[in-house]
Amino acid sequence: MSNEEQEFGARFVTKYSELVTAVWRSDDELQRLLADPTGYATAAGLPVSPGATVEVDRAQPTTLYTKDEIVADWSGTPGRHVLHVPEVPLVDLNELTEAELETVAGGVQAPADNNVNVIAVLIL
Repeated sequence: MSNEEQEFGARFVTKYSELVTAVWRSDDELQRLLADPTGYATAAGLPVSPGATVEVDRAQPTTLYTKDEIVADWSGTPGRHVLHVPEVPLVDLNELTEAELETVAGGVQAPADNNVNVIAVLIL
């Protein structure tokens, strides 16, 4: 993976994490997302291609998505972006410390615990 692709992925995951956090913490945000997924994603800073639509996937996964899966599903089909926002967070948002929240929101991977980053990407 090129450095440019890695940078895109890190920026995308940061914006994705912020969006998912907002949606899980507020029913109003969820309703705004569901009413206009493309507009909401654009306003949240996700890179929506011109003329593309955003499809919200609310399915509850059986395993955690990886950063690569989230980015690939977003950018894998021309004209269509898939935004994974499971109905239920896989961990309690209140269980994460402020340091973990900041690390995840910044798209930084904790060097000693890759699972924290993968879980946080999904839930934050």
